Amino acid sequence: MANFNDDGLVNEIKRRLSIIDLVESYTSVKKTGRGYVGLCPFHDGRNPSMHIDEEKGLFHCFSCGAGGDILGFYMRYNNTTFPEALAELAKRANIPIEKTAPKTKGARGAGTLLKINSIVSKYYQKTLESTRGNQARQYLEKRGIPKEVAAEFGLGYAPDGWDSLTKFLTKHKVPLGFAEKVGLLVRRNSGDGFYDRFRGRLMFPIVNVDGKVIGFGGRVIDGEGEPKYINSPESEVYHKRSSFYGLDKSRDHIRRARRAIIVEGYMDFLSVYSSGIKNAVATLGTALTRDHVGVLKRYTDRYVVIFDGDESGIKAAVRSLDVFLEEGLLPNVVILPEGTDPDSFISARGKDELLSLIENAAGLLDFYIDNTVREYRSGTLTLKRSVKEIADVLAKVNDPIAKNGYAKKAAEKLGVRENELLSLMRFGKGQAAKPVEGAASSTQVNHEQTLLAALLKFPELSETVREKDISADISNPDVKAVLEEMLMNGVHDASALLHIFQDSPAQTLITGALFSSPGISDRDTAGRMIETCIKKVKQKKLDDRLKILRLRIDEAVRNKDSALEKEILKEYSELMKLK
Repeated sequence: MANFNDDGLVNEIKRRLSIIDLVESYTSVKKTGRGYVGLCPFHDGRNPSMHIDEEKGLFHCFSCGAGGDILGFYMRYNNTTFPEALAELAKRANIPIEKTAPKTKGARGAGTLLKINSIVSKYYQKTLESTRGNQARQYLEKRGIPKEVAAEFGLGYAPDGWDSLTKFLTKHKVPLGFAEKVGLLVRRNSGDGFYDRFRGRLMFPIVNVDGKVIGFGGRVIDGEGEPKYINSPESEVYHKRSSFYGLDKSRDHIRRARRAIIVEGYMDFLSVYSSGIKNAVATLGTALTRDHVGVLKRYTDRYVVIFDGDESGIKAAVRSLDVFLEEGLLPNVVILPEGTDPDSFISARGKDELLSLIENAAGLLDFYIDNTVREYRSGTLTLKRSVKEIADVLAKVNDPIAKNGYAKKAAEKLGVRENELLSLMRFGKGQAAKPVEGAASSTQVNHEQTLLAALLKFPELSETVREKDISADISNPDVKAVLEEMLMNGVHDASALLHIFQDSPAQTLITGALFSSPGISDRDTAGRMIETCIKKVKQKKLDDRLKILRLRIDEAVRNKDSALEKEILKEYSELMKLK
């Protein structure tokens, strides 16, 4: 008899039920070669665009992008929740669900999971205070985090060793299966027993506004472990798309200041908070989402978002604009000097300089327009593309006065007539605008998606990819999000990934990658393809940087700035050695 919360139930449903039989009960399908095609029930269309792979148990529409497994299809078509779909399909598969099994759904189950997190959080804190936590305490001192701040936020230490926490939980009669559900333990491949997810890491409890520990983040302290950060996987009590680090302590400060400062990451938050800027929160290894903004709107409607001063920071700033516009908000943004983050900026220049940047922060939409104009002038974007991109974004601005003001500013900077922008805004209103990410070539995108496809088919190759530290070089944010989930949180099952990224463009990427990878037939081929894709992606990143440096050199020459020209030439020469 299956446990309702057992991951094996999902796999057993897939083994017993044919996705073809399920899809056929809702729409017509026809066999073509090794797979099936049919009319997609999720959009209006007369041509069969939905492909179904019975062996993989997946469907994907190449027209509207809908995709997933048998559970995903049932949930989408019938508009049900995951537990409802699970129960119904288990019934169809004649799999009895154990009624007396411990349940984690509902208030009682959530309470059990939260209690386990609380127990483990105290265990990590005590370990930090013990002799085993010496190195972690030295690290905090080195990073300038005061003892009282570490205590206030319940920082701890996960000892080295594969089963330290497992033994502790066993000794205290804590159900290991529940600890697995919140991501503290990982089941061994053999299925026999568990091992600790967090080992030899500084631990950051993630606490909700009710003061309950919902998850953890763990950071290496010796510089040798990879990845640098590991976060708890999604669970019944932890949803990273709507969770912040530090909000439990900072929400009253946000209310009083009537403004929220948003940073990325635990250490940046702690540095900002311990400096005295306490109306701050941090995202948790994911891009800012509408769910995040929805949470913060309970406390304020004024925001300053701080991003690192590198290329990825600028891209993240641009991507976040859509999120705020969809919520009818116009935040401000601080882009720090290149090579710095909030932590290093405060260490080098102090709190007052950061406060000055915050007080004088430009509007995020102003920054977006200036960045697009800059890309046009550098030759990265054409004039036509620049005008269209800005028009698409301005179409989402709700305030008509602000919208016209931004249109006038953008038109002047691009040297076009204001009416052209206004006309495009009227015709483009309501269409989804994609944030500017530079003109990433289709070849680059293909390499990234091929890398993802190979890893999805052969997840045992994850270690190879992790060693190459490829995440920062990925230009597609959705590919990057899926790879990070696989590499950092150890989520390799396609169904689990589809569940994590439900209602996200990444879901389409996952099914699309699996359907578009017929050439990845064996592990050796996948390994070679991964190596090739990693080289190509890194080479593209290097070429893009060199192109930008050439443009900056030309600009320095035109401005007769010999010092800047020399500085850029030095970086250019160093990078050329890597080609």
